[in-house]
Amino acid sequence: MKLNHRQLEAFRAMIETGSVTEAANRIAVTQPAASRLLADLEHNVGFALFVREKKRLTPTPEALALFEEVEKSFIGLDQIGEAAREIGSYRRGALHICGMPALSLGFLPKVIAQFCAERPDISVSLQIHSSQKVLQYVASQQFDLGFAEIKTNHNGVITEPLWEAPMVAILPDGHPLCYKEHLGPEDFTNQNYISFGSNYPTRTRIDAIFTAANIERKMQIETQLSFAVCQMVAQGAGLSIIDPITAHSFAQTLNIQIRPFTPLVYYQYQVLLPSIRVRSQIAITFLDLLKESLQTEISSTPSEPETNVKNSAL
Repeated sequence: MKLNHRQLEAFRAMIETGSVTEAANRIAVTQPAASRLLADLEHNVGFALFVREKKRLTPTPEALALFEEVEKSFIGLDQIGEAAREIGSYRRGALHICGMPALSLGFLPKVIAQFCAERPDISVSLQIHSSQKVLQYVASQQFDLGFAEIKTNHNGVITEPLWEAPMVAILPDGHPLCYKEHLGPEDFTNQNYISFGSNYPTRTRIDAIFTAANIERKMQIETQLSFAVCQMVAQGAGLSIIDPITAHSFAQTLNIQIRPFTPLVYYQYQVLLPSIRVRSQIAITFLDLLKESLQTEISSTPSEPETNVKNSAL
């Protein structure tokens, strides 16, 4: 890829001034000439550098990544051309992710490891917070992607369903109920049950099922993290019902068994995206890999029938 020095001057001036008119003045050309230089640069690199809305040009995430390389080595056009190729093929840049523990303590690290192994020049940051905190951080435009259970109408966030599947029962290896292919409320009669906290949204729905069935459980332990639930079940402290991704993520490393639970209690994972920032191609590529990995994760361990799992394309 051979880039033109004049095009890069126009590009650099446009990023720094935020105006085609000001950029044209800086490099001493007319506004139409500056616009043509920017259009030619986009053609040469092969991807969009600006979003054009109402005669305003807003830099894309790829443009900002390219600008960093231009600033570092404005004279070295060959190096910048190579950077442009890598950005255009989504192999250079940064991705900032904020996720709830149910996805971030087991599943997301595996997807990130695979993503980075194939793209060694992309840096990924993962922060783990409650769903409410994920919403707040994404709304402040600090992250490219957020993963949460929460649904919202917040103006600063675009919420899209990622995955919906029934919650599953988990029990320790060797438990007398392991012989059963499915579990229902009656199977939990007088069993030690590890529950989520009383303010956990799914706790209310699960408790309502057992109340309606007039089933008493031994509610001795509760926690806020599904990962902690898995650990305690593996130690033989009791049974539980948790989200399917956490259950499948740890089924192969902990001494737990997974069984479908009826009646079905659906758990929905949401993708939260900042509404003001343009969605980068790196984020889109990561989401594609994430959805493929979700399907593999769910199907790799026996659990609920596949027809009950809903994959929501973004």
